[in-house]
Amino acid sequence: MRVESHLLSASTVYGMPRAGTAAGPACKTCREKCRKCDRGKPKCQRCISKGLECGGYPDQYRFCGIASRGRWKGARVPTPRNTEARSSIAQSQQDSTTATPGSDTPGQTEGVPAQPSSEKPSRSATKLPDDIPKLLSLTQTEMLLSHYESFICPHQIAEIGGTSSNPYRAYILPLAQKQIGLLYAILGLSASHLGKLTGNMSLYEEAAVEYRLRAIRALSEEIRKSQGPNFLHEDEQDAVLATIQILLLHDIAETGISTHGIHITGAMSVCKQLLLVDGLNSRRRRAVFFLGNLAWLDIIRAFAGPERLCFSQDIRETVASATDEKFELVNGCPREIFLVIGAALEKAKEYNLGWLSWDEYRVALQSAKHKLYSFDRTARIYPSSDPRWMSTAEAFQYACILRILRLLDPLQQPRSDEIQECVARILDATARVPSDCCLLELLVFPLFMGGSDALSPHSQYYVIARLNEIERRSEFRNPVPRELLEKVWAARAAQAPDDDRNISWTNFVGDLY
Repeated sequence: MRVESHLLSASTVYGMPRAGTAAGPACKTCREKCRKCDRGKPKCQRCISKGLECGGYPDQYRFCGIASRGRWKGARVPTPRNTEARSSIAQSQQDSTTATPGSDTPGQTEGVPAQPSSEKPSRSATKLPDDIPKLLSLTQTEMLLSHYESFICPHQIAEIGGTSSNPYRAYILPLAQKQIGLLYAILGLSASHLGKLTGNMSLYEEAAVEYRLRAIRALSEEIRKSQGPNFLHEDEQDAVLATIQILLLHDIAETGISTHGIHITGAMSVCKQLLLVDGLNSRRRRAVFFLGNLAWLDIIRAFAGPERLCFSQDIRETVASATDEKFELVNGCPREIFLVIGAALEKAKEYNLGWLSWDEYRVALQSAKHKLYSFDRTARIYPSSDPRWMSTAEAFQYACILRILRLLDPLQQPRSDEIQECVARILDATARVPSDCCLLELLVFPLFMGGSDALSPHSQYYVIARLNEIERRSEFRNPVPRELLEKVWAARAAQAPDDDRNISWTNFVGDLY
């Protein structure tokens, strides 16, 4: 098992759809502004009171029956109102004259019923087709793509929400029409999430697993092709990067632990092709978007062990200069901080491998520490004018400072003023982001880092309470951050009164496997 999931950023750990209540989904205006909606009919009263035009409610789905928990209680799987209708994705594919099938060649494996039920599908269920047009023509495919498009995509990125400019809708869904491996990955993630929300175990335990296995096979074949003499074409390159990101998120949705972090390494072969043939520029905006997200996930994985760092600093610098504000909208971390902590972790990797002396390593870390303390949050441009972006930046700033302090001295007492100042700055910054703000879902990583050195019961309670708020927003539970924190806190509570040695959260990573 891999380690990156313990600290995956909020966009990937908790970037799941916020489910609607039994009264139905929020109006379009409230969804776009990431605020609570009173779901008044025919118009939202909150919009009216603010003098805004209510965008109305989606009429694409009906809900019938009862789900198992949370905001989905009283709701069921979305189904088409008109059986003749097809989603925009399926319709676009039917209109297309060509498709590029993946190289997936799985054995004969049973599929699942078109309409999910609480019973497991029979062994005589229809087999999954291996070509895109037939797969898109299935009712279940339409249902799962609708769930991904309408409920998962909006919460993958802050502020943009369900608008047409959402890159998870604009980039991934059209690409899935051409690349069957990516299509399988999307269907697997959607089946897993929807199956859990509705208590449909056949959807969650069988359909999601089958889709994911097929996606992994297709991805492995594409990565092998990328290492050969023939380059992948543009859509194949981007599909590999997108599939890796979807698979990582699916792993988190399943267990809270990612088993496919190794595929980030596979992304490097595709990245090298990009740099060799086209370079990274505005024309390859889709590839830059995917690579930026994977580069940040790579850093998060390296927080638990710098030797796992895969992307080079040159690639991070290229990505940071070629990307736009979508990097922050997805990952939360300002690009300036992303580059500083990336360089520090690269030096930590080199030191662990014996390529740097301690003096060289210490100088590099001290330089990174100085750059992070000097970061001017007021001087940069944020994705929007919302002042809470500065609080988000501050939380990431001090989370990264805290990690560098621990790299400099893993045994430094947690009660030291420098450590506790970082904890206070992280918790104070996150406290300025209310529970009804979409930016809250970007803060899992800083909350975890602050919680790992939080000593007082009220600070620990605050961290757990905020993680619970994120869980309620997302209807998604990842137990790993909470479990790691509770192990650290319990171990420190068991120390003798005069024992001030540090107990690192990294000591407990192996307990989860």
